[in-house]
Amino acid sequence: SHDFGLVHTITLSSEHNLTEGSPQHQWLEADLKSVNRSVTPWLVVEAHRPMYESQAFFENTAVGIAMRYEMEDLLYQYQVDVMLSGHYHAYLRTCDGLYQSQCNNGGPIHMTIGSAGAILMEDSVLYEQDWTDQFIPLTFGYGRMTIHNATTMQWEFVKAGAENDTDAGTTLDETWVVRKRH
Repeated sequence: SHDFGLVHTITLSSEHNLTEGSPQHQWLEADLKSVNRSVTPWLVVEAHRPMYESQAFFENTAVGIAMRYEMEDLLYQYQVDVMLSGHYHAYLRTCDGLYQSQCNNGGPIHMTIGSAGAILMEDSVLYEQDWTDQFIPLTFGYGRMTIHNATTMQWEFVKAGAENDTDAGTTLDETWVVRKRH
């Protein structure tokens, strides 16, 4: 983990044991406990695989479901603001406050940004759920997070492209996350 300005970022391995009592889970809980939110009010967790994903690739979705079971309560308890991930070769943004599959329920906003350069999936189909706010398949891009102050963050998904791509650099998705701090 590291601090950068007003942000404390924690990077996890979704490919290793995250079960309660595992070294990684113990480390995560200790790191979350140690964050001084008056110094770094924004708390971001990153992992390769997403906890919430809406693409109908069920053999991959099982990992996200297991991650929710093992660590979602910790993210809720310590008021993690943002969960960043990849793995799926598309862009997806959930509703804000996602916790126990419910929007506006006190959890983080989840962003899957897996479209930075891998082959994009042409058969991306979403399964029925209520948490997807934005889904952009078949477009290379990257995420841009701007922390404006202790309570306001701007998130953008920006289209990437070759030098002759006149749309490269265009913002395709944007949302603002505002948190009330005590």
